[in-house]
Amino acid sequence: MKLAAKVPQVFEPLWRSKSRYIGIYGGRGSGKSWAVAQFLIVQMITRPGLRIACVRETQNSIKDSVHQLLSDTIERLELGDLFTVLETEIRGPGGSTIVFKGLRDTSTEAVKSMEGHDYFWWEEAQGASQRSIDVLRPTLRKSGSQLLWTWNPRKRSDPVDLLLRQSGLSSDMVTLVKANWSDNPYFGPELDQERRADLLGDPERYAHIWEGAFEAEADTQLIPS
Repeated sequence: MKLAAKVPQVFEPLWRSKSRYIGIYGGRGSGKSWAVAQFLIVQMITRPGLRIACVRETQNSIKDSVHQLLSDTIERLELGDLFTVLETEIRGPGGSTIVFKGLRDTSTEAVKSMEGHDYFWWEEAQGASQRSIDVLRPTLRKSGSQLLWTWNPRKRSDPVDLLLRQSGLSSDMVTLVKANWSDNPYFGPELDQERRADLLGDPERYAHIWEGAFEAEADTQLIPS
């Protein structure tokens, strides 16, 4: 089978890394989520029985998850005949599965029951609480399992940034990839219009939205009365 998968150069470490954690961060329009969705769908084809959990801090409905992105990726790669897309689960070749969880409203015991998964993908990881990270990290214990994190940096004090970018973890523990709009060969003209419009405004806010910089303190504080 010949897949139509195309991998931008910036995301090549995702396909090579054996690290326990793979963190992909940066600004809007970089294709981070698109790249991970494609990676996981291809893994499901090449590794029968693969078990994947897509998690985030809060998931009030399946619409809050990456379910639609993964479904769109299957269609884009012309793999619809190999997958069954259900309302709350995606099934692939050889018994491979993807499930979706919001961790804030999931009991510790329910999270621990996912210990046999091969991948956790934490999308929007800038919103991850320390409690949820602490519960999830030791849960994924299968040999060779990996936890993928994608996020747009928000605050230097966010738990995901403290863990992956500031704790000094070794390269066998974490692989970091920074990706911005300029790294995305599929960055479209409509999104570029939005980027250019923001460029004319507040430079610090532009850097946060499009270049993966932390929010300026002025953007997160109220003006005293």
